[in-house]
Amino acid sequence: MEEEIRHWIQQINDETILPSDIVAFNFGLFESEEGYCIYLTGSKFYDESDDDWACDIDFEPNRKYLMLASGSIQNMNWKQILYKVKNIIFNFITANAYKLPLFVGKIVTIGFDDGDLVRIQ
Repeated sequence: MEEEIRHWIQQINDETILPSDIVAFNFGLFESEEGYCIYLTGSKFYDESDDDWACDIDFEPNRKYLMLASGSIQNMNWKQILYKVKNIIFNFITANAYKLPLFVGKIVTIGFDDGDLVRIQ
């Protein structure tokens, strides 16, 4: 799963010309019939005290969605998946900031669609 997520983020970074007014990204998570899915959106607005900012979608990359197909998550609950994916994203964008200019200086959050957002950066 880690390699899948890292590759997906790198592809988005490499293929995207980001509008200059995007200030925040949200990695959303949801469960579908096929399993868990992660997606990325961006917004011109961020409000630390109101997670609804993430509903104002001003940017969607071409590769918006990634199905988390790894068998290792089948036995995990949603909290474990959130924690694991959050750590993968945090470690990747922190350690590779020089290769991921898309995220430099931006707010980055993660959360399930029906839950609270957690700030990564």
